[in-house]
Order: sequence, then structure tokens, then C-alpha cells
Amino acid sequence: MTNRGLLAAAAALLVGNALILGGVMRNRAGDPDAVVRLSERELESWGSTTEGAQEILNLKLRWNMALGPGENGTWFDRARLEGLGVTDLPAVGDSAVATRGARGTYPGYVVLELAGPAWEHWEAREMALRGSTAPVDSREATPADGMLAPVAEIAGSRGSRLMAVDIGHDPQALRTQYPDRSRYLILPATYQAQIARKMVGSVSTVDSVNGRVSELLPGTVHVPRPLRDSLLALGATKRDSTTRFEVTVKVGKRWEVWAE
Repeated sequence: MTNRGLLAAAAALLVGNALILGGVMRNRAGDPDAVVRLSERELESWGSTTEGAQEILNLKLRWNMALGPGENGTWFDRARLEGLGVTDLPAVGDSAVATRGARGTYPGYVVLELAGPAWEHWEAREMALRGSTAPVDSREATPADGMLAPVAEIAGSRGSRLMAVDIGHDPQALRTQYPDRSRYLILPATYQAQIARKMVGSVSTVDSVNGRVSELLPGTVHVPRPLRDSLLALGATKRDSTTRFEVTVKVGKRWEVWAE
């Protein structure tokens, strides 16, 4: 009985690994949907762990929400939420408790723009808030060996240059709208309504209703060898301002990311 249990467990493990490998191969078959160069600004170390005799390194995608019209507020407004099919949203001024539609979390696909106009607007506002007049320089470093390259110094903050600029349910339709595959990543994500309230006298009322991208799915990038070894040698797990690196990130047919 024990041997049968061990054999069943081994068979289940083999089937599971085969399914995972098959999914990876299908995702990476053919031309990728997007190929971008991201730096430590967009790829935060999610820690390294040891699995058997190997050290595993995962990088988490860092991003910000682009500003709305006039470089203020958010583009993900109530109308966009309703266009995505989110209903039962409270009206501005409503004092009732949030309804089911306002509390739910929904799947979709988010568009992330790299070092484009949305980031320049966001960075300019951040510098204005800090009282800085330094110009924004969005030049990208040229890779020396196709894998790693020093990142060009960019004026202003060292925040991520990935900006969420759109969201929808159909990734192919979004790709048609954003055809530049070296600047726009389209990734699975979740979103929800964000209800801001204020006090009117002694009553809490709805002040605004907007959307919020909750998280990317999965939002982390597995780093294979030998890239992993190179990044670890550079100090990619150190969360300080001295580490500089750049890697190629690709998105496959199943909208899953990997690093090369």
C-alpha cells in the first residue's frame, strides 16, 4: 500500500510538472506579444530563496497609475468602471453603505506604458511637488551584451517608469489600440471600485467613485540562470540606491511574463 501511495504521488508530480512545462512552452511559442527592457526601477527584488541546491530569484513588477486629464486625478473614472460592466455603484452624495458592485474585485487586462508621455507627466508633477526644476530625461540605455546593461541616469526620482494607462477585458483589442510592443505591456490584473467619502455634518456621504487596479497576475517575474547569477552578483536583492541593472522582459501568448 505504501509503495502504491508513493507511486501515485510520483505520478501526480510528473503530471503536474508536465502540465506546467506545457503551459510555459505554449506561452513562449512563436513571437512574443511584447519585449521591453526594464531596470531596477521597474523590477524590485522579491527575495531569493533556496530550492534544493539552487537559489531562486523572483522580481516584482513596480508600476504607478497614470494621471487623468489635465495631469490630475485618474483616468480610471466612474464612466470607465461602468463601461467595464461594474454596476450598483453609489451616487455622489449618497449616504448609504457601499453596494455589492462597489465591493467586488474583477478580472481584466491592464496596459502598462514604459517611459512614455504618461510617465513624463507623472514625473513632472512629482518634481513640481518636491519643488525641483530638474528636466525629465527618458533616454534608455543601450544593452551591451543583449542581457545586462547599465541604466542611464534619469533626472528626478528613481521611481518606476511603468504607468497603468488603460484597462479592458479583451487583450487583443487592447493590443490593437496600443501596437508598440517595445513600450506597452498588456498583463492580466484585477480591479475594483474605489469609493471616497466625506463628512457632511454628521453623515458620511460619497465624495467620488473611481476605479483602481488592484494587482497584476501574477505580478512577479521568475529569473532563470545564468541571468539570475548575474543579478545576484550585482546585488539585485539589496534594496538601496547603488544597484543598477537592466533585463529583457517578454510577454507570451498566454500573457505571462518571463525574463531573459
